[in-house]
Amino acid sequence: MRTILFTGKGGVGKTTLSAATALRSASLGKRTLVISTDIAHSLADALDMPLGNDPLAVGPPGLYAAELDTAEELERYWGEIKRRIADSLRERGFSPTVAGELAVLPGLDEIVGLVRIKRYHDEGAYDVLIIDSAPTGAAMRLLSAPDLGQRYARSMLTLSSGLARMVMPSLRSLLKTPLGEGMVQERIARLFEQVRELREILTDGEQTSVRLVLNPDHMSLRETQRAYTYMNLFGLTVDAVYANRVIPIEVQDPFFEDWKLDQAAHLEEIRHTFAPLAVFEVPLMRQEVVGLEALGALAETLYGERDPTEPLATEQPLRFYMEDHRYMLALRIPGVSGGSVELSKQGDELYVRLGRLRRSLVLPQYLAGMQPTWARVEGNVLKVAFEDKPQSSG
Repeated sequence: MRTILFTGKGGVGKTTLSAATALRSASLGKRTLVISTDIAHSLADALDMPLGNDPLAVGPPGLYAAELDTAEELERYWGEIKRRIADSLRERGFSPTVAGELAVLPGLDEIVGLVRIKRYHDEGAYDVLIIDSAPTGAAMRLLSAPDLGQRYARSMLTLSSGLARMVMPSLRSLLKTPLGEGMVQERIARLFEQVRELREILTDGEQTSVRLVLNPDHMSLRETQRAYTYMNLFGLTVDAVYANRVIPIEVQDPFFEDWKLDQAAHLEEIRHTFAPLAVFEVPLMRQEVVGLEALGALAETLYGERDPTEPLATEQPLRFYMEDHRYMLALRIPGVSGGSVELSKQGDELYVRLGRLRRSLVLPQYLAGMQPTWARVEGNVLKVAFEDKPQSSG
């Protein structure tokens, strides 16, 4: 099954593009499921029809849609344990609301969302799964959960040293009813085994692609750079970028002139930043894109005869790895000859200057606290080494 995950800053139009891509996929004869994992669901609004937690046929043959109900998924995996913890806390005088919140381990609702996606993959009922993900910050936590699984499980498997500390320092002493440590261990171990298997699916570039959606403005571009950095860090394959709501050239009203100039500059930066990935420029539509007819028109404008479910790029221009006990960054820079590389860093942004090349890169958190020590060009790749900052004396 082919899996395509759309993500981006909230409000940039990823739900609309997810729905349009799913509609195009179904029109090509592929059984397609588009599912929203965003807590603030808007997929039903885009399709202009009610949706629930289970897939529903939404019009054209082969097209199905669902809005994931994390509460229902949480009940499936954690309901019995949650009730036992909450009941004990209420007996100790906690309000029902507080007891219910304390009974759910932090991040568990997002993790069960991952497991639901894996279930669709295992069932094999669809050819294509398109995921309208949560806004970028939440998506990062969701997608990094497989990497955190083993450490999370180790700290949580023993009630005396894990669960009690996570929920409340004195929680275990407050609970009158034993939770059944074996049951908790079994539930967590089973959950993270499924998450580990899902990670293998998400990081298989032939099965799964991530597509980033942004508007051509400064804040959206910087947020998308951060998302792109973390996608690379966690081994996911980004194969396309969608620059949405581009003012069409035929709009000649003087009121939009400066706006168009700003968008043109940001579009140029987007093409350079994400090259050689495919960049789709999505025009600002005359009317709100709602309903199957409008989504179909958008899909035709975007893709024409192209099959959007195929991988749109195979090469990742940004990579992080270890070499000789150093943290390394590798950046593809085609068409730039070797020479002196100038580096500077401010916060989590690295600025690179090589001849006429000017690039800014958002660093992952573990590199943001380090300093670049050297850089060199090897073929069409710029390599940058990082080391820990020396401790200041006195």
